[in-house]
Amino acid sequence: MARVKEYGNAELEEKLRDTNYYTTDSNPQFLEDVKKLSRTAANMCYQCGTCTGSCPSAPRSSYRIRLFMRKGVLGLEQEALNDPDLWLCTTCYSCTDRCPRDLAPTDVIMAMRNLAFKVDIVPRNFLKTVQLIYNTGHGVPNNDVNRAARVKLGLPADPPTTHSYPEFIPGIQKIMDFYKMKENADRILAEESK
Repeated sequence: MARVKEYGNAELEEKLRDTNYYTTDSNPQFLEDVKKLSRTAANMCYQCGTCTGSCPSAPRSSYRIRLFMRKGVLGLEQEALNDPDLWLCTTCYSCTDRCPRDLAPTDVIMAMRNLAFKVDIVPRNFLKTVQLIYNTGHGVPNNDVNRAARVKLGLPADPPTTHSYPEFIPGIQKIMDFYKMKENADRILAEESK
């Protein structure tokens, strides 16, 4: 008897089956949007599992990139964008390096994240990181403990980034302003706190 992969969600498992290519709640345009943003032919994924097997996050979490590739192909937009696992990808590109089809699953995830951001589906910690990058140029700004450790190692207290060259922060802010990243992060966080 063939072993069936179970994801612990009977409704999703039914949608992922091959009985129907698109169901009434799928969005075929979702795959096209993902392909356009990611510049990878996600529909060429044949579910070999190399991406998930290569993923450093998979053994430590519920994250399965192969599942997101499948959701994209089937147009399961709401299931993909509302899945908190979408944000567990570390963007290490191991899956992309090893894909036998030369696809870029990491870029598919990034495309899905961009689509989620457009409809305000972003974890709070990511929004806080946007604010930090806007203000300091870093997602994890330098602090006194890190500075002391760097000096102890014989390094300058501040790395050669915007910590040492704050004159580059306005350029970072200009890019983020163009994409309305900080504006949207501030708005979403303010609405969330109401």
